[in-house]
Amino acid sequence: MDSATVVLDQVIAPVPGGIGRYALNLVRALSSRDDAPTRLLGYVPRVPRETIRYLEGLIPLLDGVEQSPFPRPVLARAWEKGIAVPKRSLSYSPSLFAPLSTYGRHIVTIHDTVPWTHPETLTEHGAAWHRAMGERAARFADIIVVPTEAVADALSSVLALGARVRVIGGAPSLDLVVPVDSGLRRLALNVPNHYIAFVGTLEPRKGLEQLLTALASIPDLPLVIIGPTGWGGVTVEELVQRTGIDPDRVHALGRLNDADLASVLSASRALVVPSIDEGFGLPVLEAMSLGVPVIHSTAAALVEVAGASGLAVDVHRVNGTIDLAEALTGLSDEKLVRDLASRGRARAAEFSWDDSAARLARVFHELA
Repeated sequence: MDSATVVLDQVIAPVPGGIGRYALNLVRALSSRDDAPTRLLGYVPRVPRETIRYLEGLIPLLDGVEQSPFPRPVLARAWEKGIAVPKRSLSYSPSLFAPLSTYGRHIVTIHDTVPWTHPETLTEHGAAWHRAMGERAARFADIIVVPTEAVADALSSVLALGARVRVIGGAPSLDLVVPVDSGLRRLALNVPNHYIAFVGTLEPRKGLEQLLTALASIPDLPLVIIGPTGWGGVTVEELVQRTGIDPDRVHALGRLNDADLASVLSASRALVVPSIDEGFGLPVLEAMSLGVPVIHSTAAALVEVAGASGLAVDVHRVNGTIDLAEALTGLSDEKLVRDLASRGRARAAEFSWDDSAARLARVFHELA
């Protein structure tokens, strides 16, 4: 393989979320492998020069970064219609923001089926755009990458992909290391001494309202919320008011860098992932890698990734918040907490970005 173009807009997006984290870690691992394409060229919408320098620092082994003459909103609309698509012999897009056409070979990642199965949890425009780009991927992509078997199964019911699907999951970030000054960092962030954590972009499908409802029935246990504001009008203040939980028990920290994230997450009693649906659920593995017990919903991808090393609760059924409250109360059992921490570390160790990059390299070779 001579060269490949990698679309990296998600890495520099204002709200990169889990997809941006996936793209960064996977491409960075791929770029260091001998079996990767000889040249990996990044491609992004029009952004300031300092953003390009930032991206080059994140993935130093890239062989340059090209820019579209158009900013992302314009390019997203254009690519949806097959306009302004750069001609590249081989492209890899870690999301549906992909330059798809009849020219060249294309690898595209579809992270979940939410735009089809739970469109009400997205903006109307966002759901429609993702469905349209999914149809373009089904038409033009040579290989479709998904993060879990759960997504592969679900996607087969909404898109005709045949034998083009390959599963390439994520792994705990190598940057997620607990720093020596973690206690001082938590102090600076005004984090309480005893708490559970929620990590994710604030949006309707993440199940934060169900978590707050469950917590409202339990005395004393605080919640630390880590993640940027997303879409759907989800705000911590409104959810706190709606669920009736004491506002003093809820600490919203916003988006954190990896050092602060590791500091806060590693000291939590548990991570709770009550999502309606997920494509992978990277916070599950990252918490497990730090020895933090995980309570998660029964979304198929979360069950697959956790591998019976967390506590699965059917949060979104009738009385599901009662079951979640009971699971949270169970964290007072020290033996259970130690068992979950041990099993979680072992489960997280089964995943690595190098393994994921090796799978992606094999996909590139399929198209060589």
